[in-house]
Amino acid sequence: MQPRTKNKTPNFEEATARLEQIVAQVNNPETGLEEMIALAAEGLALIRSSEQLLADAELKIQKLEQAATQQPAADDTQDDHAEFSLI
Repeated sequence: MQPRTKNKTPNFEEATARLEQIVAQVNNPETGLEEMIALAAEGLALIRSSEQLLADAELKIQKLEQAATQQPAADDTQDDHAEFSLI
């Protein structure tokens, strides 16, 4: 399989699939040393990229959780109106 073009950053799923291919190639006894070194470099770049994607996803989730905890629940606002009844 050909290495990815340098212009496109793979998404997490693509990077994981490519890493699996790299591991299979490295474990192949017919893979030469120079190719193993190139595969290792590609694999490390994919790992770094994947770590950044995961960190970005975690940050997005944290922001969503913060936004959810800062908004009053719909039930809470309805209860506030009930206190002002004329009865």
